[in-house]
Amino acid sequence: MAKSQFDPSELETEELLTPETTDKDAFNDDTLADPEGAEAREPENRGTLYPTYLYRDYKVGENDALVPNQSAIDAVMAIFEEKAETPVTEGKEKQFAKDLKTVVAGRKPLLAVDAPSSGIQCLREMTNAWSEFASLVYDYVNSSQSISKEDQMPDWLLQREAKMVDMGYKARLLRDANSELFSDYNLPGKFELNGTRVRQSIESRFERLAAWHTSQHRESTAGDKMQKASSEFAQSIADNA
Repeated sequence: MAKSQFDPSELETEELLTPETTDKDAFNDDTLADPEGAEAREPENRGTLYPTYLYRDYKVGENDALVPNQSAIDAVMAIFEEKAETPVTEGKEKQFAKDLKTVVAGRKPLLAVDAPSSGIQCLREMTNAWSEFASLVYDYVNSSQSISKEDQMPDWLLQREAKMVDMGYKARLLRDANSELFSDYNLPGKFELNGTRVRQSIESRFERLAAWHTSQHRESTAGDKMQKASSEFAQSIADNA
């Protein structure tokens, strides 16, 4: 009697196994689903993923995220090494000496309990201040180079200059205060403005900014695409009206 139903178990099939090699197409961009992204990720076009000015300090890494350029970190460290032992700006010595006494006097009561932990916090604050100061000098110098000598300095650059100067004052104040207070921290060794820790702080700053710029660009790109889609939809309605 002939069978009236098809039994799949009677059909010869090959066992599905994971291939030993990966086909090159598995690594290719999907030009249909993301044509703009695929084009931007082409080796010759990777520099167009982000605004040009960002490539001074960052490069495109894994997953198209920005990562710091080592040359930028080295440049900021060179500024730190140049300024680490410099005194306060000429003309501010008297005010600096007064502020130094105030800072030292204000910190001493905090060392009455758990002096080592408080001392480590003070040293960390100093390290971060020097990292920020050297980075601000680096940004200021590079930004000022884009301004023509004939042009007036823009307000945003004047604000950056003021912040740089103030941070330099703060960094030197914390350096000298920690130098005076170090014996009260009950920590081993002697006071040192540690360059290795400053470098680590600079690297962390660049990494945070790289993540921020990556996020901002992606949000901006998504917004641009949505706006473009909305404009095209509105245009289609107008065309059909």
